[in-house]
Amino acid sequence: MNSPRDTTKTDPLLLLADAMGPGGPSASIERWEAQGQQELVNSETIPTWIQGGSDDDLTALGFQLGEVVEDDPLFRRAVLPEGWARVPSDHSMWSHIVDPLGRRRVAMFYKAAPYDRKAHISLNTVYSYVQNCLYEGTTPVLDDTWATREDVLKVLAEIETYELAHVKEWSGHREDYAREYEAEAREKAAQCAQLADELGAPTGGCSCSEFGPCPADGGAAHE
Repeated sequence: MNSPRDTTKTDPLLLLADAMGPGGPSASIERWEAQGQQELVNSETIPTWIQGGSDDDLTALGFQLGEVVEDDPLFRRAVLPEGWARVPSDHSMWSHIVDPLGRRRVAMFYKAAPYDRKAHISLNTVYSYVQNCLYEGTTPVLDDTWATREDVLKVLAEIETYELAHVKEWSGHREDYAREYEAEAREKAAQCAQLADELGAPTGGCSCSEFGPCPADGGAAHE
């Protein structure tokens, strides 16, 4: 079962030669990171260290967890749930494990540079998934078990409430930067409301109407 190679065991002379190559040390580090990313997504392992989760959480998702790689405790063997896949991101130190619907369910960090090699994984929550969708301008893909319509709408309502609170906070300041922050918060809140509407939020008000007081109505709950 293949695993990313341990770059700390590279011959120091080869490291020096690579650092003296095109682009110098910075380009050399970038090459190490890019190669490490490809090795990870094409391997049959995952990072051993879990941030914000546990072995039980992975097992509950359908992962079959194996032993730590011999002589390289940074990684462990793992069989992904059926239909899931490892994919690279635009940043060479980050990769993802996506489910059959293409949603990023697990984030994998791997810094392959020999001088500071490290790796970890973290499980994405529905909240972080929705946040990423808002940032990327995409629509969340719903299902009946994880990103349900109810849970996604609830997250959108929470984010909208948070941004509207910032609109109120920054509107009391006259500085240019405050107006910029107010406009950004107002735009994000509007984005949440629009996305909630696309996903079929309850009619008769904003996306938070079903989940408590609406800040747009001065804290009064919708009837």
